Amino acid sequence: MVFEESLEYVKELFAKYIPDKVWELLPKSKITKALLVGVSAGFLAYMIFKKRYKLPPGPRGWPIVGNTILFSEGNLPKICTDLARKYGPVYMIYFGRERCVILNNLEVINEALLKKGAQTSDRFSGYAMDITLHNSEDIIFGSYGTGWKLRRKVAARALRLFMVRGRLNEKIQLAVSMTVEAMLKEKEPFDPKPYMFYTTLNIIAGFCFSASYEYDDPKYLEFLKLMNEQASVSSKGIMFENICSTFARLGIYKTESCRKFESLVGRILVLIGEHVEQHRANFKSGEVNDLIDSLLEAEREIASEGEENMAYFQPIHISLIVFDIFLAGNETSRSTLLWAMMFILGVPNVQKKIQEEVDSVSGGRFLTTDDRKHLAYTDAVLHEVMRLGPVAPLGVGHRVSCDVTLGGYDIPKGTMMLTNLWALHVDPDFWPDVDQFKPERFLNEDGKMAPKPDNWLPFSAGRRVCLGEPLAKAELHLILAGLFQQLEFAPAPGTSVDIEPDIKGVALVPKPFKVVVKKRY
Repeated sequence: MVFEESLEYVKELFAKYIPDKVWELLPKSKITKALLVGVSAGFLAYMIFKKRYKLPPGPRGWPIVGNTILFSEGNLPKICTDLARKYGPVYMIYFGRERCVILNNLEVINEALLKKGAQTSDRFSGYAMDITLHNSEDIIFGSYGTGWKLRRKVAARALRLFMVRGRLNEKIQLAVSMTVEAMLKEKEPFDPKPYMFYTTLNIIAGFCFSASYEYDDPKYLEFLKLMNEQASVSSKGIMFENICSTFARLGIYKTESCRKFESLVGRILVLIGEHVEQHRANFKSGEVNDLIDSLLEAEREIASEGEENMAYFQPIHISLIVFDIFLAGNETSRSTLLWAMMFILGVPNVQKKIQEEVDSVSGGRFLTTDDRKHLAYTDAVLHEVMRLGPVAPLGVGHRVSCDVTLGGYDIPKGTMMLTNLWALHVDPDFWPDVDQFKPERFLNEDGKMAPKPDNWLPFSAGRRVCLGEPLAKAELHLILAGLFQQLEFAPAPGTSVDIEPDIKGVALVPKPFKVVVKKRY
């Protein structure tokens, strides 16, 4: 009786407020009208009583497409930092229907990554990664959960095994020597960029699958072409398919960027898969020569320890882990080395100080990881390069796995999250002379490396901190020391190196420059 009276009351309200012409269009059947009224009443109740979020502020977006910030060219980290001055350190934008919260200071980034890492450690991957990386089951883009934790555990064990037993020093010495030899053949001023890739490729290829290449090797040239094209595609910002995948999943339409990305990643995975199969066929337990051997060994060890979730680790995952290390390791390392070359040649006396330090430590021999603690100034140069020359200024996109509060705002489940690490690195309240290249800021009064500043986070932090951070620091440190130990670099005659960054798509990159080299001794 109460329900019938309530329904009649709702019908009276509809009759009162809905125009007669609209009411006449409704079906005549009392049952159908009652259903329509019931559904409408339910919808109204949902709208009235649904959970209300205190969402962060942010710029108004366009219907359907949302905000266009990641689809346009420009200094994206600076754009995000400028928006923080207007809306605060936590603000929200939209990519189509995707909510995205951007965090812009140390307090909220630490809150998200460290204090509430369990709620914020999922990944925003998107269609392009799902379709190329086995449903994004790699380390970088994989969803946070049991399977991802196991795969990261195997990968971390493999990295430790390699750094202890994998002859890292030998691989770095060989790669640096091959690069020096190739550079000395140049008779005219040359672009150092391909040589930075040549150095890192030989180290990462040696590290991943015990390969090395001459500068004119067709396999090296193919990798160079693939990696350059992949970097070019990625620098254009978020792909349309990663925001709206409906047309791609139905096979109706894909953008040129998406098609090219699939082709490039697919080819790199094929090349890596060939190495994995060769290693698996010849693997002998206890013999660790490279990352693939380490992964096969770590897989065997963890399985023998009674790991219950080995079903989450399939043969394809070895290829995906190697892909992550190979692609990310090459791209980030070569970019960092190019930034380093730009700053070292563009700022007076930096090269001289590196060489004086290296000469005092090496005595003319090859440097090793044991020497790193004595190469503090070179390490400080590398830290300052990573501060001003960011490889991933907005980190890698996270996804919030449940409702969470950040910076006093409600962040609904499923929201994409970006951490503006570049904003930390150029915060004038934290860094004196913020725009100047000053390696000394990382040294203590004794000339040793000071504790890591809180606002220095090139490798991110928390549960998704870069897996290859220890390897990258050692590799880059010894490459820089090794190159400047053997060679004297100078800008091309009649030119200087401009240390102001250039903008390529949404990426910050060094402006093109050419160098000449000569052997020091």
